[in-house]
Amino acid sequence: MLCRRYVPGAHLLHSPFKAPFTQSRTFFGRFRRFKNNRVDEVRLKHLGADKLSSEWILLNRGRVKVYGPGYDSSQNWLTDFQEIDQWNFQLGFRLTHIDASDTEVTDLGFRHLRNTIYLQQATFSNCRHVTDAALPNLISSSEAGSLKSLDLSGTMITPDSLDVLTQLTSLKVLDLKNCAGLESYKEIMLETLKSELLNCKVIM
Repeated sequence: MLCRRYVPGAHLLHSPFKAPFTQSRTFFGRFRRFKNNRVDEVRLKHLGADKLSSEWILLNRGRVKVYGPGYDSSQNWLTDFQEIDQWNFQLGFRLTHIDASDTEVTDLGFRHLRNTIYLQQATFSNCRHVTDAALPNLISSSEAGSLKSLDLSGTMITPDSLDVLTQLTSLKVLDLKNCAGLESYKEIMLETLKSELLNCKVIM
């Protein structure tokens, strides 16, 4: 007599009911985004915004350029979390460029950027979890005069972002193309931004 080995849950493999798997995948996706974007306030206090912001972007599979002792003066992009030497963060480590295109960064994670006063360029193209709520965290970089280029193309921002965007007066380039929430307001957005950001090229 042929004996079949019992495998727990095997009866579900051919079940047409897929909801539990879909729900589980959605739950774990949300949990992953929360975990990769939450701010560790204790580490932020001790290690600083530049270090934590770099970790945040790399954890979400983006890339960064940094400046400081022990880093290539040619400013090559860093893509691996292990490429950052933690011991250099107390010796003039500065985050200067961010490329988080097509990543899962969220509004929650933008809290890391609140005091990144050396940030020159930030790209968040096609980041579907970035909304108006993220933008106030970029004001300090602009007030410091460092932030020159900001790419928010393909994000979920709306005309409600206008008040914050007009405060980013250090910008030379602002890319807002392919933002679904701005499609019906392009003309007024463009007119207002050009009048407020006199030295900035606005792309819509």
